[in-house]
Amino acid sequence: MKKTITFLVLLCFNIYVMSAEDSIRIYGQVTDFNNVPMDSVSVRLKNENFENLYETLSDQNGHFSLTVPKGHYYCLYAIKTSDYGKTKLEYWAWNIPAYSNLEINPQYERMEIYGVNVFEPQVSPKETYYIYFRPMSLTKGLNLKQNTNDQNIIDIAPSSIQLNELLIKINNKEAEILNITKIKEYARGSNMYGYMVQIKKPKEAFTSNELSYDKISILLHSKETNEYGKSDYFYEKK
Repeated sequence: MKKTITFLVLLCFNIYVMSAEDSIRIYGQVTDFNNVPMDSVSVRLKNENFENLYETLSDQNGHFSLTVPKGHYYCLYAIKTSDYGKTKLEYWAWNIPAYSNLEINPQYERMEIYGVNVFEPQVSPKETYYIYFRPMSLTKGLNLKQNTNDQNIIDIAPSSIQLNELLIKINNKEAEILNITKIKEYARGSNMYGYMVQIKKPKEAFTSNELSYDKISILLHSKETNEYGKSDYFYEKK
């Protein structure tokens, strides 16, 4: 009997150890752009089909934590569902490298930074990134419902983005913005506007090999509508 109990204890311990080794924690704090914590925010981890895989809520101090199997995840988003489309739009993080504990700190307001993609141009030395994103203004979106002049163009992006409206960081170091180009993007039978931005990597990011990825943070303050938005993208180094 004692042998059986000992075996079961060891089995449960081994299962626990294996489970702990095969999982990581994604954690952080949800705040607004004045760094005020936001409670009861839904934080969801999604796959490429935009199915919710794991979900939690931020606490009264804005903190959240998700324990998930190690692996690569398509995106993470955060929003208080009662705010969505009324007073705020979502925060997004893309290309999540969940191979070890990972800190992500969502911030969101009325400008959504959506559909972020990043690539390195085929020019040596590889000192720049191209970043594409689609900014979506809640103010323009609400007005669009009342004024739809052209059904083929969903015009909810800022009319332009100036250098002093955009801040891009790599691993928390500010990157130099080299150029900003507005692009018309076809999506689901309509056209929308996005922006392609080329940045120069900060010296620290260009020379560092500590991480297997670069965390690229995009912060936009559109003076046209006085709206803020943020998104993060994890570029896995080859």
